[in-house]
Amino acid sequence: MKENILKLAKLVKRHPLSLLTFYDDAGDIVYNSTRFLVKVDGFAFSRARYSWCSYRDVGFRAVTAAVSDVIAKGCRPIAYTLSIGLTKSSINELEDVIKGVTDAVTIYGGYIVNIDTNSGNDDWIDVFVLADCKYVPIPRMVRPWNTLVLPRRIGDTTIAYISHLNSDVSSLNQNIIEISCRPMAKLELVEVIEKCRDCITGSIDISDTFAETLYDLVDASGYGILLNVSPYSIASYNLLNFYHTNRGNYNDIIDLILMANEEYIPILIINNWCIDELISLLTSLGFEPIILGCGIIAKEVSWMGRRIPKIVWSHIHSKILYE
Repeated sequence: MKENILKLAKLVKRHPLSLLTFYDDAGDIVYNSTRFLVKVDGFAFSRARYSWCSYRDVGFRAVTAAVSDVIAKGCRPIAYTLSIGLTKSSINELEDVIKGVTDAVTIYGGYIVNIDTNSGNDDWIDVFVLADCKYVPIPRMVRPWNTLVLPRRIGDTTIAYISHLNSDVSSLNQNIIEISCRPMAKLELVEVIEKCRDCITGSIDISDTFAETLYDLVDASGYGILLNVSPYSIASYNLLNFYHTNRGNYNDIIDLILMANEEYIPILIINNWCIDELISLLTSLGFEPIILGCGIIAKEVSWMGRRIPKIVWSHIHSKILYE
């Protein structure tokens, strides 16, 4: 799939002043000397809605998914347009979907400027975002010896995915239900990025699996990543408890962390001279930042000497697969 997209992208006419590549989290344009970010993201409800979540929740989550990529670039959303398609049996859910979108826009800021509705054989929503960039948007990039920083722990989404896959909601507490139905992107990170923009060299949003996100960085840059942090420092407290409770079913907590998906938090790649400043700023805003490791010359992803498999989210099969 990615190889085909790369070939097709070469045929697309791009804005001559765009700085981000066509495979980045979002695209940028310059209009009247102002740089804007353009992003589109979407979901098919049949493959994206957990059984315990409502149509209103999916509307909220769709906006979060798009806004998260905008935040990872260091920009702020200012306008949204929607494309919503529903089957005949779901047409009465339209109001709830739009209410969910409105809930999210109220939090993230900006205005809904257009809504297009359709009907088909599945329910879907596409969210288009126009964002304003105070500084040059951050590219998807990692370079040797740059440091990777994760603003908070991850892994609650792994529990939600396993529960969904096994059709078992018994392991879900209210916090995980809320995170899986209404994940929140952190707009405060734009403030951090703006203050530290000079030292931030790259970023990427964790929307697919954590493992896939790392490989996306590698594929975009041509360089590798060495993770040298304890997995117990990355795993969310819910995931740590889940792992110890179900230890007989899982050999390594690393595998569970690599499955984390739709976390909607960016990995920030920074120059070493500003590590202390960035960590201090994130901590002051209530984050629990973790230094993951660094970029390396070899084009590979490894964790404490162990090569990391490419664990991807398959949108076609609606499950996590090992490549």
